Amino acid sequence: MRSQAVLADSLLLKLQQWTDSIAALYFLLTAAIVWVHRAQFPPWKAYLVVHLVATTGLCLLRRFPLQHLPGPIRFFRDWYPALLFPVLYKEVAQFALAFGDWKLTESIQQLEVALFSGHPSLYASRLYPWAALSEYLHFCYFAYLLLLPAVGGWWYFNGRRRDFQELLLLVSATLFSSYLFYISYPVDSPFYLFKPLEPPLADGFFYRLAHFFSERGGARGGAFPSAHVSVSLVIWLVVWQRQRRVAWVLAPVIAGLVAATVYGRFHYVLDVLAGLLLALLVMECDRLCRRKRLALLQPAE
Repeated sequence: MRSQAVLADSLLLKLQQWTDSIAALYFLLTAAIVWVHRAQFPPWKAYLVVHLVATTGLCLLRRFPLQHLPGPIRFFRDWYPALLFPVLYKEVAQFALAFGDWKLTESIQQLEVALFSGHPSLYASRLYPWAALSEYLHFCYFAYLLLLPAVGGWWYFNGRRRDFQELLLLVSATLFSSYLFYISYPVDSPFYLFKPLEPPLADGFFYRLAHFFSERGGARGGAFPSAHVSVSLVIWLVVWQRQRRVAWVLAPVIAGLVAATVYGRFHYVLDVLAGLLLALLVMECDRLCRRKRLALLQPAE
């Protein structure tokens, strides 16, 4: 009979391999897009080589999981998806311009006006023109960048590797599926199309910090569904399942983050609703797959 520790290690390996498979599939699909639409990619050979090499590397990583290598290499192996997320998000803009169908932008704008008698991302700040509110909401929006490192890092360095790997798997599924949608059906967000907030709503430290990172790390076309909303909600729901007290502490930040996407003119309301729906779909898929994961922990007779 195999020990419980060996079975737990087997589950950790499976979680890593599933994450590797999601990442490899993403690189393979984007490589196929580059090849089929290479006329729209001026440096298409470079894009193709990078994405095929990444696909091959991830397939090898899945086959040879590198569990017993030195600490720094093991750390990189465990955390590499989190390092890829911002790089691949920036790349979305190039793919969307070369391949995407941008008609969804106009459709979302028209539907939002029909549903809400205008754009809430424009009139929310006019209804509540409070500098303190703006600063708090922009703090929450900026906190999105810290959620995965903070929660994942806390679990990782405190020996909760299974929780960490499950969190990374769900975030990877959320983001890579979002990126593929951004590439195919990009939506230009209010951040690029509407005027930004004006003083005093734009005078705060966190307003400037949020805009500093948005201007440098954002990608045109990557608005629908809102990754800020989907990823933050996935992280919060995972924390809710495992550390209820911590989830209560995070709840005001997550709520403020969702509100900030519209108040700060980063997203349309429909982006937010789509992000909420995506998060719930990911968590429902996780619930359906959890029985299979738990079966791996049952000792064989």
